[in-house]
Amino acid sequence: MSEILVVDDDANTREALAGSLKKIGHQVFLAGAGAEALELVRQQPVELAIIDLKLPDMEGTDLFEAMRIIRPYTIAIMISARATVDEAVSALKLGIYDFITKDFRMQEIRKVVNKALETQQLLQENQKLRQALQERLASGRIIGRSQAFLKIIHQVNKIAPLRSTVLLTGESGVGKELIAEAIHYGSPRRDKPLVKVNCGALPEGLIESELFGHEKGAFTGAHQQRKGRFELADGGTIFLDEVAEMPLSTQVKLLRVLQEGEFERVGGARTLKVDVRLVAATNQNLEDMVAAGVFRKDLFYRLNVIHLEVPPLRARDEDIPLLAQHFLDKFCLENERPPMGFSPEALKALKNYLWPGNVRELENVVERAVALCTGSTVGLDDLPDEVRQQSQTEDHIVVQVGASMEEIERLAIRQTLKKTGGDKEVAARILGIGLATLYRRLKEMEHKETPVLETPTAEI
Repeated sequence: MSEILVVDDDANTREALAGSLKKIGHQVFLAGAGAEALELVRQQPVELAIIDLKLPDMEGTDLFEAMRIIRPYTIAIMISARATVDEAVSALKLGIYDFITKDFRMQEIRKVVNKALETQQLLQENQKLRQALQERLASGRIIGRSQAFLKIIHQVNKIAPLRSTVLLTGESGVGKELIAEAIHYGSPRRDKPLVKVNCGALPEGLIESELFGHEKGAFTGAHQQRKGRFELADGGTIFLDEVAEMPLSTQVKLLRVLQEGEFERVGGARTLKVDVRLVAATNQNLEDMVAAGVFRKDLFYRLNVIHLEVPPLRARDEDIPLLAQHFLDKFCLENERPPMGFSPEALKALKNYLWPGNVRELENVVERAVALCTGSTVGLDDLPDEVRQQSQTEDHIVVQVGASMEEIERLAIRQTLKKTGGDKEVAARILGIGLATLYRRLKEMEHKETPVLETPTAEI
């Protein structure tokens, strides 16, 4: 049973929704206006709110933002008799779970409510994980509430207690190292070492010694015995970043450690055994590298036991304001500056930018803004040219007279995907088509002269 708030100035709609939701076991609170709803939220542990877009005393979106201050993890569904596409997009961008017109069927509402409550549960899991991580990691750097982010956190919660090897993939800068930390600190190995190795930063001649150690005299300059990273990680977790950069000769020895848990130091004859959980990461396609003969197929299978694709920042644009404010607070503190905020124009520009460098690029942009900003608010002029220019692109579609319906459809899909940051589920809802239909249209468009510009999304 969940606590659900229905906010609508129409008594018939309120009562109909309440009756339907009570039948499936939920406790329902009713409000006819925004102020009344906020009072209920202060008093009751509301998990889900169904809000009319137009209320007598405020906009439904304003009510939602006020509710989130009181109860940050409350999920909301917006309903409206007459809503424009722009209003629907704005609501979804604010974090509204779904937007439904008032000609809905009760079966549809129940289905959306059930899915929204599942998301609310993920939010609670995210909060628990954040609290656990903050005990271990003072920075508390794992931040987000978007669907793509919550999916990855849900997967982390499931796999962290296991012993299985994990392969993290995703673009550079998405936060794969932070996910590896979350897996380690959420596991029974949390009190043992977490050892990190950047395989791409180590010369080919030294990587084997770094991983497995060496004996005195094993090579020129080996003046004493040295333990490798696997020995240092015994009982804990080893994180191999940029694992695709590992030379083939070292891949063989890594495979043996994964299969047998044993190895020899460079120049040594004694076999050592370790109990280590491996988390590996790469921004490259290992299957393509296997096909090209530069990565071992058997090692790929051993690494790919549990595969998590970490989503790019453009697929989780709802998290951008949270991350930007986190970095702003961080750099203000480091530079002994008073707390700062973002202007609406600057925040809009940050959300519209596609972030090819992902979270790492966002952090750098905010650090630069703190250095350049002379006031208490980061404005549009404090952001780099590329961020400002992208924010100035038109937010509507221009169609030439005489364009075919096929061309218009292709343009609408492309621009809507761009507007939603590549989120196909949101794009499908805005376009008023099913998700399967959108995928079919995209596949058809791939074979045309002008392919659709898509943004990759996470498959988790």
